[in-house]
Amino acid sequence: MTYLNIGIDVAKNSHQACLVDEHGKQIGKYIRLENSRSSIESFREIVEAVAIKMNAIPRIGMEATGIYWYPIYNALSDWYEMNLYNPSQIRGFAQVNIRGTKTDKIDAKTIANMMGFGEAPKTSFEDKNRMEIKEYSRFHFKLKSELINLKRRFLRNVHMIFPGYDQFFSNVFGKTSKAILSKAPDPTDLLEMEEEKLFELMKENSRNYYTREKARELRDKARDAITSDFVKEPVIFELKVLSKLIEELEKQIKETENRILEIWGRVKDKHYLQTIPGITELKAAMIWGEIGEVENFKHPDQLVAFSGFDPKVKKSGQK
Repeated sequence: MTYLNIGIDVAKNSHQACLVDEHGKQIGKYIRLENSRSSIESFREIVEAVAIKMNAIPRIGMEATGIYWYPIYNALSDWYEMNLYNPSQIRGFAQVNIRGTKTDKIDAKTIANMMGFGEAPKTSFEDKNRMEIKEYSRFHFKLKSELINLKRRFLRNVHMIFPGYDQFFSNVFGKTSKAILSKAPDPTDLLEMEEEKLFELMKENSRNYYTREKARELRDKARDAITSDFVKEPVIFELKVLSKLIEELEKQIKETENRILEIWGRVKDKHYLQTIPGITELKAAMIWGEIGEVENFKHPDQLVAFSGFDPKVKKSGQK
């Protein structure tokens, strides 16, 4: 079986393609590919003409990095065998070039030649379920990071307006604490609130967890607190805005998790990650979304390396 190997160097707006035969000899000029149907059709016409002339089967290799390969991969995968390579693999293969020259065209040729040295690592990018979980999971991570930053800012403002408040509640973002801050964000506001009203507010939002004595203790803390009056108004305004942002972000995180679990529910019977003690359904789905089929890794060390957690050893002479 004769192959026509095609390497594509992926970029944001346009890509470079290089065609080589099984001996690594370049065929024709480099081809510029745009992210458009017309460009894909023109590219396919060239590839098919060369493949017929060589009596060869075309196959494509590209670097799987960032997000820019998604559209071009999707557009060509219906027609050709696709091979995806890790950027580190391409860099390693390219090091045989002593000159060290690097351009988009050279990268395309490097990828094309790589396919002549064995199969690319098995991938499951064609699995729509896994790709959707992976995308949702990475968005989930971004949302959680944003939530952490908002909460840090919120705690900073609480400390400015009511030092020591965060020591009274084990969770400042709990239902009871948020209810109090919405009614009385300032120690003065808390003291103006009747003790009985404060107690009822705490009792209602904590399902009878807090006692009347706890309400009295909070009022005593407010009476003894020092605050920054000269920035009180902007800080309280920011607290109100941050509270709404945090609440909305938490809803979006929950919705994202539900979407992940909905997809996972369709495929989890084929996998066993969720049977590991300490691994929840959500974590199992996220792990599968990132690593794909565990069977692709012949040894645990390969999975560790894929995850980027393996220590790297550098030794030279006595150092």
